[in-house]
Amino acid sequence: SCDQCIQKHPQCAWCSKSNLKFNETKPQTKDFCSRKTSALCDQAFVEMPRSNANFAQNQQFSTREEAVVVQLRPQVIDINLRKGDTVKFNVSFRKVKDYPVDLYYVMDLSNSMKDDLAELQKLGESLATQIRQNVTSDINMGFGTFVDKVMMPFTSTVPDQLINPCAKSKEACAPPFGFRHQQSISGDLTAFKQSVQNTNISGNIDSPEGGFDALMQIAVCGGQIGWRGDASHLVVFTTDASFHTALDGKLAAILDANDMKCHLKRALVYDKSKELDYPSIGQLRAAFVANKIQPIFAVTKEVRSLYDGLKELIPNSFVDELASDSNNIISIIKTAYNKLREKLQMSLDDDNKPEGVGISYRTLCPNATTWSDNSLSCNQIQLGSEVTYEFTVTATACPTTSASNTMLFTSSSLQESVTFRFNFLCNCNCSSMVEQKSIDCSSNGSMVCGACLCDQGHEGSRCQCTQNTIGLSLSAQCKRSDSADICERNGECLCGICDCHENFHGKYCQCSNTGCPVTDGNNCYNQPKCNCTAKINNIPYTLDNVGSCTCHESNCIDPSNPNATVCSSHGNCSCSICECDPKYDGKYCQDCNSPLCKTVTAECSSHEACAICVNSAVQNRENANDKCQVPCKDVTSILAPTPCSQAQSTGQCKVSYNIVIIKFTSKHENCPKPIDPVIIVLPIVAGIVVLGMIALIAWKVYQTWRDKREWQVFENEMKKSKWTKGQNPIFEEASTRFENPTFHGT
Repeated sequence: SCDQCIQKHPQCAWCSKSNLKFNETKPQTKDFCSRKTSALCDQAFVEMPRSNANFAQNQQFSTREEAVVVQLRPQVIDINLRKGDTVKFNVSFRKVKDYPVDLYYVMDLSNSMKDDLAELQKLGESLATQIRQNVTSDINMGFGTFVDKVMMPFTSTVPDQLINPCAKSKEACAPPFGFRHQQSISGDLTAFKQSVQNTNISGNIDSPEGGFDALMQIAVCGGQIGWRGDASHLVVFTTDASFHTALDGKLAAILDANDMKCHLKRALVYDKSKELDYPSIGQLRAAFVANKIQPIFAVTKEVRSLYDGLKELIPNSFVDELASDSNNIISIIKTAYNKLREKLQMSLDDDNKPEGVGISYRTLCPNATTWSDNSLSCNQIQLGSEVTYEFTVTATACPTTSASNTMLFTSSSLQESVTFRFNFLCNCNCSSMVEQKSIDCSSNGSMVCGACLCDQGHEGSRCQCTQNTIGLSLSAQCKRSDSADICERNGECLCGICDCHENFHGKYCQCSNTGCPVTDGNNCYNQPKCNCTAKINNIPYTLDNVGSCTCHESNCIDPSNPNATVCSSHGNCSCSICECDPKYDGKYCQDCNSPLCKTVTAECSSHEACAICVNSAVQNRENANDKCQVPCKDVTSILAPTPCSQAQSTGQCKVSYNIVIIKFTSKHENCPKPIDPVIIVLPIVAGIVVLGMIALIAWKVYQTWRDKREWQVFENEMKKSKWTKGQNPIFEEASTRFENPTFHGT
């Protein structure tokens, strides 16, 4: 069908013109699906969809004066994918000046932060004014505070301490609380100043604070906090203490995990503080990413290292050291804002990637000369600089489910995103146009995309064939087996009979005419291979690996040697190539690579060095085969053994030897016998054992004598000792005697 055709290969096209004939010599043959269809078919009838990407929404980059800020383009991309086809497109980012910022200032109100609160109250409205001058002109601010859970062991529950936690130090403090949202984000700087001025210090009893509770509520309570949808979301978190995290709540018998939901109810105070555990770092990370919040941790030197580790776990976060009285807070905010704005980490929500879609990408950062493969991050992005992302999308299959076909390309630091909308080109446009009982289909089927879809009981390209009663469909009768192709893909099945293409024949078109030599009547004989009958010197050709009659053993005979045989009688001829026996090589196996193939003359002088080496090895009880490989390398075989003799240079003996096949037999005259190693080794071992035994006996005798002498000295001292006998001067007799009446012992 047309749908199957366009899914077969991205270059396949379908011609829906019903009267098209590709093979003029066989007008009954019709090939609808072909890589040549676009050239042979009128363009109006060609079904060949191509993958493409259309920018459905592509607003230009904006300037700060415009109401809508645009830093990413295009905004919406419609991606049309055909199976196996690929489409490429680019997405660009340009940094805009004075991008709107929402800044929420949340402060630790434990008693150790009273100097910091005083400094913040002194700054008041000027804090926002200086931020506008040093960071961005479009900034809205909000304010909140936190202490800890009002439960032991985090906060004292003594009634007096609940009213004034600073009573012991004779100071006036506000009652403790978990988190309080005091001022929603807005451009009203006077309201921000007034909210800070109305804040009093509080206190608790343990060192870690409940800042994570505050951060979770700031992240998930967007409506109450007042986050704008088109602004960067910054949270300035100031503290001088560490933090409580998940499972710490068990110390106060809080067993329910944090639910990551908003619980700012009464007077905008976190009212689940006593019921839910602190959030984990993972929960806090997820909430920040989902709500595109970038935290700035302004902490004192004592806990800086702890928050540096936290920064590694929370993306787009910043840590800086806070002065003891927070007088450098404006500098921290300015530095953090610039650092966060200089880097950009984009991401794709792979969880929504459609089935059967492959996506690869690369990035060209500002001032970079090469693309970064498989990366979506850039650093040191300046105002007006542009980042380009290139995407390559491929459909490996048509989806089988109706899952979401939409993905987002965005960043946890941007409110903007690019929407990828996927559409799969798995069906032809003509598939919906069906002509029932078409005359072109012999009124036995429907015409769909120029091809016949036959009714039950009919087959054939025009539904002109009626199925028989032998149990096989007409198409099955054109196949050699169930797994074979119809007519071996070398012909068309016409009512159960294969009509073969040119150069093919046989019942199933399985025979190739071009694979056999034309002469001497090579035929297929209804076999799936050639029967080679052509001969040279009365020897027939044989088949090669593709079934053609091209192999002959005459190609395995050395033409330069008139007496040569096939592979020199040292191998087998396999399709005109000699496969040699292990000892032979060469094109015709004419070369012997074994030493046994070589013949030498029996000259004593040429083997003198070998004989001397073998004689020395025998005398020294060494392996002659290993030691004498070099001097004996040319000694192989001779026709008959030849006697030789050679006097040693020392004059002590004469060596006589016979040359035989790689073996030497020698006879020694007047040669001293070598010393047996056993005669040398045994006395040495025996001497060592005897000396060891003597040393042990001497040591034992000495030890016995010494112990006996010390015992005699001890006995003499005991005889000289005099022990006094008398009563203990502090002992007193009992004045009264009591007896247990129930005791019956003796």
